Amino acid sequence: MDMNMNDNFTIALGQMEVVPGRPQLNLATMLDMIGEAKQKSVDLICFPEMCVGGYLLGDKFLEDSYCEELMSYNNDLLKASDNIAIAYGNIYVVQTGNGHHPNKDGRSRKYNAVYVMQNGKYVERIVENGILPIGIQPKTLLPNYRFFDDERYFFSLPDVAMDFGKELRDLLSPFLISVGNKKIPVGMELCEDLWCYDYRANGEPINITKILIESGAEKIVNLSASPWTFMKNNARDRRVKYLKKQSDSFVPYYYVNCVGVQNNGKNIITFDGGSTVYNEKGDPCMLSEKGWEEDVMIIDKNSSFTSKKRDVGNTIREKYLAISNGLRNSSNFLGNDPRFIIGLSGGMDSSLVATLLVLVFGKEKVIGINMPSKYSSAKTKESARALAQNLDIEYLVLPIEGMIKANSAILEQDGRELSEFNLENVQAKIRGTSILSNLSAKYNCFFTNNGNKVEIALGYSTLYGDWGGAIAPIGDLTKTEVAEMCHYINDVVFGKETIPELLLPDPLWQFGEDQIQPTAELKSNQVDPMKFGYHCKLLEQVTNYQKKGIEDIMTWYLEGNLHEKLGISHELMIRWDVDDPNVFLKDLEWFYDTIQKNVFKRIQCPPIILTSKSSYGYDIRESILPILKTKHFKALKEKILAMDKYRTYKDN
Repeated sequence: MDMNMNDNFTIALGQMEVVPGRPQLNLATMLDMIGEAKQKSVDLICFPEMCVGGYLLGDKFLEDSYCEELMSYNNDLLKASDNIAIAYGNIYVVQTGNGHHPNKDGRSRKYNAVYVMQNGKYVERIVENGILPIGIQPKTLLPNYRFFDDERYFFSLPDVAMDFGKELRDLLSPFLISVGNKKIPVGMELCEDLWCYDYRANGEPINITKILIESGAEKIVNLSASPWTFMKNNARDRRVKYLKKQSDSFVPYYYVNCVGVQNNGKNIITFDGGSTVYNEKGDPCMLSEKGWEEDVMIIDKNSSFTSKKRDVGNTIREKYLAISNGLRNSSNFLGNDPRFIIGLSGGMDSSLVATLLVLVFGKEKVIGINMPSKYSSAKTKESARALAQNLDIEYLVLPIEGMIKANSAILEQDGRELSEFNLENVQAKIRGTSILSNLSAKYNCFFTNNGNKVEIALGYSTLYGDWGGAIAPIGDLTKTEVAEMCHYINDVVFGKETIPELLLPDPLWQFGEDQIQPTAELKSNQVDPMKFGYHCKLLEQVTNYQKKGIEDIMTWYLEGNLHEKLGISHELMIRWDVDDPNVFLKDLEWFYDTIQKNVFKRIQCPPIILTSKSSYGYDIRESILPILKTKHFKALKEKILAMDKYRTYKDN
């Protein structure tokens, strides 16, 4: 049945790009959207969480003067609220005294807050509590996982309730929005308040939505700064459906999210929008038609509240969009017109990065540099040339053999020869530091880090060589995902072979005689030591949000369901010989040990565009620690060594 639940109350959702550290720019966007909303007789326009200054500002939130600067823009918005109601997110610095103690760390108490204003005044609640400022509501639930650090900076609503000896519901009351001669009670939430299931008190979720509805809210608005992850819209839908099941009655639920890019210094985080209206069944009924882009959604008396189904997501397509938007919207730290130097080895990773840069910034903004040594094959040199030709980018070939000899002569003046391993590092440093970093300065360009997630995990790269760069576009993609994205770009984006197919393996990571296997080409007949496909899936478990330890992998091996737990075929395990228990154990210990040994490299890695639920950078926080083999590990190892072969649970 087609339902209409809006009466004469018109709401607009201002899905805007929030540029961190640029409040003037964000204010201008908001004022433009407010102007558009007024022309369309909107009663209430809602903007995302922390939309004035940005959400990921790091320790700038500890600077009172910076926060006061962000709060100064409230005056501009108060003036703009003439003949319209506005709800938006901004920092609020509490003046100590009057019963308010500072934050838990002795610094100023600050709220991640919703501001609600109308007709030049802050809007009152149904019931004012005398503790919170009129028109300002702190965030209730503060995320403190992944790259979120809300508890480091902000004081939560439960903290306020505890401080003043109140129940949480005493501080949660809907705001009264004037519509004609009526006052409509609207409950306001901030982002994590939707994701309440895992926040508990007295054995029950802290369900802010339920409290607000029981307090008289006829509509709920959630202002979010919720980063993109694969299938994020579906996750949001499930959470709203959970809120519906928890409530005796439910009301229309309005969700507005930001777009654009923010960063924490180590990760580049994209925001996909996904602004949605949910009906009284808790089903999505109005969806923003502009994913990743700004949008003003207007919901009025003519809007349909009939339930809708979302399209099923495509992993590689969404990750392609995330990286593209991560690059495109990184102007806040790369500048408005970035240009790039990229080392083109002729391999899969650099080919993908170059192609992404051209697709996002244009061929005129990318210069490809091939730096062959005596170990570079004719195949890789031709592959690099062919890619540059396909992309129609400027292309330079700068042989490094002379620089290798010159460096070796200097470094061997003490009479001690460089080892083969030393010479590998010399080559990488010549390419990264001597050539790419210097050319980037000469051409006023950035140079990229082309490493994938498996290489970053295993430290398969050289500090001050190919580990450098301003940004790591594919640093959160496994090698399997790199290959999949190459196929996607060829098949869907271009509709023709652009990235050379001779780089792309079959499903079992096998290459034909005419193809190029992954190789650093730093010595004769070198092939990357990774068991691609298999190691890719192992790494996903190691870096999963609910990460698995080496003991979990060993247990699955003993149970005969490792291939299913990893999401690979039994044939892929056989292809890499890890169906042999001895090979499996030796490889697994090498894999885990090597990851731990290379924490020191990852600390120095350039910012990585986030595409998974757990990325190296600031998403995964690591300490430099010794390798510890647990008692459980040793017991499992003995059991595996007693096996003659890996057998699936179906064969056991």
